Amino acid sequence: MLDQHSIVVGVDVHKYSHTAVALDAWGKEQGTHTFSNQSLDAYLVWLLTLGEKDALTVGVEDANCYGTHLVETLREAGIHTRYVPAVLTERERTHSTTRKKSDAVDASRVARVLLTKYGETLPAKEAIATREELLLAKELDLMLMEREDLTRSKTILKNQLHALLYQHYTEVYRTVCPRSFSKKAIAWFESDLAGEETILAAGIVRRLKRITFVMGQIATIDKDIARVSASAPSVRALTSIHGCGTLTASQIVAEAVTVRRFTDKHHFAAYAGVTPIPHSSGRKNRLHTNPFGNRKLNRAIHTIALSQIALKDETATAYYQKKLVEGKTKLWALRCLKHQIAKRVYHTLKRA
Repeated sequence: MLDQHSIVVGVDVHKYSHTAVALDAWGKEQGTHTFSNQSLDAYLVWLLTLGEKDALTVGVEDANCYGTHLVETLREAGIHTRYVPAVLTERERTHSTTRKKSDAVDASRVARVLLTKYGETLPAKEAIATREELLLAKELDLMLMEREDLTRSKTILKNQLHALLYQHYTEVYRTVCPRSFSKKAIAWFESDLAGEETILAAGIVRRLKRITFVMGQIATIDKDIARVSASAPSVRALTSIHGCGTLTASQIVAEAVTVRRFTDKHHFAAYAGVTPIPHSSGRKNRLHTNPFGNRKLNRAIHTIALSQIALKDETATAYYQKKLVEGKTKLWALRCLKHQIAKRVYHTLKRA
C-alpha cells in the first residue's frame, strides 16, 4: 500500500521508446525519463535515484505487449509493479481540464491513477506469478488467440460458402450440408464441382480448400492445448467444475495467470466483471450490470453458466430457478449464477 514516503512512477510504453514520470505521495512531479528496451539498466539506475526500492511503485498500462520486457526487468530487480487498466487513464484524461496528450502527460496520468485508484489496479502478473505460471499462461494465451482468429475466419468462410452454394444449387444443397461443413460434405462438393469451369464453381472450391485448411489448424491447436493442459494442475482442477471444458479452463488460467493477484473471491469476481455495480440515490437502491472487467474471463464464466443450465446441473438449476421465483429476469438470474461460479472458480484455483 502507499504511504507518505511512496513514489509512484507511471510509464507510457510504446514499441520503440517508453516514457516514465515519477510523482510523490502528494502528486508533485519528481522527474521524467525516456528510455527503450535496450536501455532498461539505465532506467533502473534512474528509478533508484528517486528513493528507496521499497517505496517505489511502478504503474504500466500495457503490461502484456510492449511493456513485457520492462515488467520482467522490474521483477528481477524486485521493484513492485502494477497493471493500470487503460480505461482508468482514459477517464483521467477525459476528466482533466486540459485534455493535452503526449507521452509524458500520459505517463503522468498513469501515475495519478496509481495515487487515486490504487485499489482498482492489480499487481502485474509478471511481478507476482512464478515462472511456471507465467509460461503456462503465455502458452495458453498464444494458442487461444490464434484459435480465436482461426475460428473467426472459419465463420466468415462458412457464411460465404452458404451464400455461394445457394446460388449454385439453390436450397437443395442443405440436404448435403444440413448443419456444418463436415469432411464428407466438403469432399462431395469438391467432387461435384470438379468438372465445372465457372467463376462461381471455382470460388466455391477455393473456399472449400481454405476452410479445410483452417479446420485442420484448429484441430492441431486443440491437440496442443490438451497436451499443455494435461500437465497443468490449475486447468485440470477447473475441469472438475460441471460445464467447464478444457478450452474454457485454459482461457480462465490464461487470463487470471495466478490467483495470488486477487485479495479474495470478491476481488476476483469484480475483475471478471460479474459483480453488479451499486447505483443508489436516496431511498432507491439499484444494481446495474458491470460492463467492465476482463471480458475474456467474463465470457469463460458465461460459457460455464450456460453449460450448467443446458446440462441441468442440479445445484446451478436450483439456484437459477430460485432467482426466477424471487422475481428476477432470466438474464439477471444468469448474472447471479455467474457470480456464484466466479467465486467457485476462485476457490478452485486457490486449492490447485
